[in-house]
Amino acid sequence: MDRGLTDKVALITGGGSGIGRATALRLASEGARVFIIGRRADVLESVVAEVTAAGGSASCLSVDLAAADCGEKAVGGAVAWGSRLDILVNAAGTFPFTPVHELTDKDWDEAIAINLSGVMRTCRAAAHAMGEEGGAIVNVSSTNAVMGDKVSCCSAYAAAKAGQLGLTRQFAAELGPAIRVNAILPGPIDTPMLEGWLDDPAERAAWMERYIPRGRLGLPEEVAATVAFLVSDDGGYITGVTIPVDGGMTLV
Repeated sequence: MDRGLTDKVALITGGGSGIGRATALRLASEGARVFIIGRRADVLESVVAEVTAAGGSASCLSVDLAAADCGEKAVGGAVAWGSRLDILVNAAGTFPFTPVHELTDKDWDEAIAINLSGVMRTCRAAAHAMGEEGGAIVNVSSTNAVMGDKVSCCSAYAAAKAGQLGLTRQFAAELGPAIRVNAILPGPIDTPMLEGWLDDPAERAAWMERYIPRGRLGLPEEVAATVAFLVSDDGGYITGVTIPVDGGMTLV
């Protein structure tokens, strides 16, 4: 079934692993041409190889999303490669496990730079590139944006991810007819970002049973499926919303 993604050019930040990688593979499987960015060129290139081996079209560029020019570099690279930009997925993120009493300015600045300022900069550059032709943006926020988490100790991350929701609503309102902007709230997803979080299997299982109605970690592919819906023609009348992909965690 063609959902309108064939030959669309999609820029995916954090495309080398986790949700970003799964999103790149999913969008490519539906015919999109994917341009992935992140810090580690070797990891990005391995995802490009996966996409091309499956018959898709992909390229990559190493970009530091904490840098002031990250938006221009990322979007400029995507447009230079694909001749236009139709989709932006902001999946990059950093997750410092730092209790509030131990939170340093460095921890805070890094979390805000990558998880919030980098998102603003890529969205801003994408809006210019998409122009009146329009497109779709999805910001990958987190359940930490809307609920406290005593276990994770992630105040800087939570603040940045909450900021993403404000950006999403405002960009959606301003970009209106041409560009749709939405956000998703993944709960605990089985990705490398969870390393260091409830490492004891029994403790983790007990936590999931108590707090997640589905009783398990989410899969990156499940998040990618939601992203694919939002950027496709099927999601064409949806903008400015936030969709939890959390196994019911925010209901508890």
